[in-house]
Amino acid sequence: MIARKWWIVMLATGVLSSGIAYATDFGRQSYLLNCAGCHGPDGTGSDANEVPTLHRIPGQFVKVPRGRAFLSQVPGIVYSSLTNAEVAEILNWILIHYSSDVLSADFKPYTVSEVARYRGVHPVSIPKIRAQVLSDLAAQGISIDYGAR
Repeated sequence: MIARKWWIVMLATGVLSSGIAYATDFGRQSYLLNCAGCHGPDGTGSDANEVPTLHRIPGQFVKVPRGRAFLSQVPGIVYSSLTNAEVAEILNWILIHYSSDVLSADFKPYTVSEVARYRGVHPVSIPKIRAQVLSDLAAQGISIDYGAR
């Protein structure tokens, strides 16, 4: 709920030119066009295809630096033709739409320059990086259940 209040304050105060890509309707439309094919229109993913749900998990991942980078480095993002601004907007939309209840009070939206920096790294093994992120989260007492939909 804190993240939603924060979001409303940011919109109301017009803080839209600070280099942060905000979660607008474009974020939703772009998600549907670029991400829903795997994660589903409702973000629940697919057990059969080992595509994780987007509900709550991204909001947990951004709590650790490696997890924040990881979200910009998954194959569907790092190899997409989307601009860094579009990716930042989609990620922020996903976080606000699917993870607002687990975002930290000090959550900072992705910026275009941050996404550009992260997308410059192409991990060799996504499962290995994901396991490291899960370990980082576990060290903070955060457990991720990929089976929860």
